Amino acid sequence: MLNNKYPPTMVTCGNIVLTPVNGRTVRLTGDLTKCTKHGDPIESLTCDMGDCSFDITVGDQVYPRPKSPHKVNIIQAGYTHKKQHSTYELMVAKATVTSTFALPFLGGNRKLYMWDSLFINAFIETPEHTGCIAVLYRFSGDPLFLKFESALCSFRNFRERIEPDPYHVMFVFDVPSSCVKSYEAFVQGKYSQIDDLWKLKILEFHGYDIDGQAGKILFQSESLRRQLERKLDVVLPPDSELHDKPDTKDVYDPEYYKVTSSKLG
Repeated sequence: MLNNKYPPTMVTCGNIVLTPVNGRTVRLTGDLTKCTKHGDPIESLTCDMGDCSFDITVGDQVYPRPKSPHKVNIIQAGYTHKKQHSTYELMVAKATVTSTFALPFLGGNRKLYMWDSLFINAFIETPEHTGCIAVLYRFSGDPLFLKFESALCSFRNFRERIEPDPYHVMFVFDVPSSCVKSYEAFVQGKYSQIDDLWKLKILEFHGYDIDGQAGKILFQSESLRRQLERKLDVVLPPDSELHDKPDTKDVYDPEYYKVTSSKLG
């Protein structure tokens, strides 16, 4: 983690800044010419800034704001300018397949679920629940989030509210009866067998175009099939699904997402 004192808003070290992007990601920006990455995929970063040097290693916590720890499970280089990385994305996780294809079964859209702020991920299973849609958030004491929590708990298919640690909150829902068959198709990785109405609602939820990647997966696009055949150097049967089925990332692992108490207490 960063070795310097934490200012009241964003953490800085020289002209390097940590900025929260959303519930999953913190972005490292600034003069990164003195930062060295280790491993492929990246396992750690070492930034030698003189009296403000620091290391970030997979498994660490970073503090983009005081008393707001973020777990770093993935370090991903951003775009490159003149062979220098201008950003690094420090992520607790990438969006699950459940977040893309099953969360929309609850209705609404990304904005409703705070996708760009406190939403972290959605899952089809937790250690205590199966056959569900579980949604994980970074906890906030902001009145708007507390009102949002109350709204989620009033959903007809609401099952349970869980606090896995002081910095996260999870809401578990039963699968709405109107989409049980589509949910089961999704769990089996049979995206093309999701009901057409729900396919369109999934695209609408995210603001995706039908010709985008998710639309091509749902409607078994011939162009995507050819692309995968070239990439994998295989010939796919005509009825092949064009995306992997949900895997272990779609099952909530509390230890993977867990953060410990802030040292700034």
